[in-house]
Amino acid sequence: MGSHISPSEDPEKILIAPLKVISFDKLLSGSYTEIDKLVDICTSFGFFYLNLNGASQSLLDGSRNVFQFMEEYFDQSLEVKLQDIRQSVTHGYTPTGTYTGAKRGERDCYETLKVSESEMKARAPQLPQFVKENMVLFDNFIFGSHQVVLKLLECLSTGMGLTGAARFENKHRVDVPARTTMVLFRYPKQVEEGRGIGHNMHTDIGSLTLLFCESYGLQVLSPETNEWGFIAPKADHAVINVGDSLRFLSGHKLSSCVHRVLPITERQEEHRYSIAYFLRPEDDAVYVDSKGRELSAKAWHDEKYQVFREPHEKQEQDIVLTGGMEQSGMLI
Repeated sequence: MGSHISPSEDPEKILIAPLKVISFDKLLSGSYTEIDKLVDICTSFGFFYLNLNGASQSLLDGSRNVFQFMEEYFDQSLEVKLQDIRQSVTHGYTPTGTYTGAKRGERDCYETLKVSESEMKARAPQLPQFVKENMVLFDNFIFGSHQVVLKLLECLSTGMGLTGAARFENKHRVDVPARTTMVLFRYPKQVEEGRGIGHNMHTDIGSLTLLFCESYGLQVLSPETNEWGFIAPKADHAVINVGDSLRFLSGHKLSSCVHRVLPITERQEEHRYSIAYFLRPEDDAVYVDSKGRELSAKAWHDEKYQVFREPHEKQEQDIVLTGGMEQSGMLI
């Protein structure tokens, strides 16, 4: 599954992002050293590996089962998958070419299936049939992912000395409406030229993203060097990154890093899969965004998704897509 390309195959051309590793087990044990390390990473680079060996082994096992599910789901005909379209950015299927791609003037080259936490809890009748047939798998993965990202929020709150309503977890309360969503991505292999490319540069909309991916493609833009670096797949680890909403909730102390997805070779020869769990704040949570506006988390979410659809020229006239973290010379 995926390309599983090693950077040793072409070491001169591949720059690897220097991500640090956080131990989830150490955070669970209350290690102040690990909490301080977490805060330091999230106030600077905003991306890190999370070692899930140990207490979160079930989530690792679940991710492998989800990857198997994805192969079966996305291998269906487009006609069948289009039956899951919901005209929604938080639910259902989205085909390739819906948004702008990583290359100027081209559309994206990825398809997604979105399963929101709220619809899973409600056992919504609109859930895709494939999901209904695998409810235990999705229940366990969403529950496990949610517990992990909430623990990260708690540790960040503690490490930053936050108390009471100011603690991040108190903007992510259980059973309060939010746009938290699990998204399954497939970047189809490129069998012909001109199909579009990758995933456009952006910062994530929400609070924290938990990502599983077994192949190269994700790149982050270093806030220190302004260079793109590929994130190397790391067994038994998830990739975590801070999103815009958590940066805004922190009073802009935390850092959300610009990233994108590109084939590691000129043409992607195999399908690339990734699983993302996007934790988002309560819809009514209010913060000051990158433009200095006071608005709700829902308003930011909806506006940013609209910008994802705009042509590159229009995106460049605003700072919404990159959350105000943009630097010059990023688009290829």
